Amino acid sequence: MKATRQNLEVAVALIIIFIVQGLRPGPPLLTDTADLKSLEVTYDLFLYGCRYPYDIEHAAFLITPDKSGMVELYVPATSYKVKRGVPAEQALAEANMHVRCGVRTVEAVRVHRIPDGSGGTLGFEVLPRYPFTDVGGMDPLNVSYALEDGKIIVYINLFPAAERQLRHSGEQY
Repeated sequence: MKATRQNLEVAVALIIIFIVQGLRPGPPLLTDTADLKSLEVTYDLFLYGCRYPYDIEHAAFLITPDKSGMVELYVPATSYKVKRGVPAEQALAEANMHVRCGVRTVEAVRVHRIPDGSGGTLGFEVLPRYPFTDVGGMDPLNVSYALEDGKIIVYINLFPAAERQLRHSGEQY
């Protein structure tokens, strides 16, 4: 009887995994280190987060204007804003300021190139890096990109370990 129950649990777990895998969007797009010398003339600037002083969910995305229609952030529409046609240097400066908003210390800013799925560049992501000892760790945000039906879907959430640490610390997140 015990073996039958274990087999049933394994079967249910496998079914759930296959269903979840089937619901996932297209292939993931992996970011790589950015060469800031390759910044274009202007960008559409997507600013996510910075909702309250202790918020650690900050991210900025510099997207080339001709490809910004391909981008869809998989977050509530009220959690980000878009500035169109921002000159490259100003966009990078605003992104840097945005990811440093709030009262938490940001030790560094990480800039990665976002591929467009066809060998080109969609734009750049700008993310904060916190002190290792901070609740949530150095890189609490899990940002991933997937190509689906000609659109690039941007998923933004906290890593589960960071979310657990924040929940147990009693801090608002």
